[in-house]
Amino acid sequence: MLPRTRMARALASAALIGGLLATGPTTSTAQTTDPSATPTATATLTPGPSGSPTTATPTPTGTPGAADASTATPTPSAPIVSASPTAVATPFVSNVPCASDDPHAPGGVHREERRGDDEDNQPGNDRDEFHTGNGRNLMVIHNCTDSQLRVRANIQVNTIPGRRVEPLNEAYAEGTCTSCQTLAIALQINLYSADRATTVAPQNYAIAINTSCMGCLTVSRAIQYNQPVDDPHNVPDDVADTVNQLEAELNSVQQDPDIALPDAEARLNDVLQRFVALGGTLGDQRDEKHD
Repeated sequence: MLPRTRMARALASAALIGGLLATGPTTSTAQTTDPSATPTATATLTPGPSGSPTTATPTPTGTPGAADASTATPTPSAPIVSASPTAVATPFVSNVPCASDDPHAPGGVHREERRGDDEDNQPGNDRDEFHTGNGRNLMVIHNCTDSQLRVRANIQVNTIPGRRVEPLNEAYAEGTCTSCQTLAIALQINLYSADRATTVAPQNYAIAINTSCMGCLTVSRAIQYNQPVDDPHNVPDDVADTVNQLEAELNSVQQDPDIALPDAEARLNDVLQRFVALGGTLGDQRDEKHD
């Protein structure tokens, strides 16, 4: 018979091991869109197709880091300071509904604006994207249709007159199908005051995933154009014309039943080169999954 002390230790050890086995490992699946949650997915970003704009590679693990590395910060008359972004990237976890509409129906490209009017970041307005112009642009697409290409895009134009320039742009794409292709595009154009801006910290994220997918190509593109201007209340004609051209091209691609994903990206990249010629900075995050 074991001494009483050794017997007590043996019973305690057996209870601990039994508890661990009963608990088992904790797992989580990718895909929900709760903007307040902290992302846990880590995107593996790969270079874009030939001819695509310069691609930076942030890793949205935990709290996102500082500004997009591909976005150079112009030097306005007011000093630009680096600040830790306060926005949090939206996590991408399961249960995003499958797209069920006609993938080639008109209207697949959505466009919106945020016209900021708060030049001083007054208390109470500093987190209101409609007052500051610091929009949060999100594009999510979940393709569950076999042998089908789905293209979805969201275009957001922001005018930011205040001291803080902290827009957020996110693209998420998922494939759950066989021999399918999926392309999500989040395009954000940010025009901010060259004289007033003191903190310029735009954020840009792209994540693509495949779940139970065979023969799938899934691509997510987060494209963010940032330009300092003299009057951020007005969109310059050349910028507006380029946005219109890109919107028309995306609508044409989205409605083409015979186009393949690489060809769709090539047409997109041709228009993006026009933004480069405008003099601002273009951040292009691209994530691809091929299963």
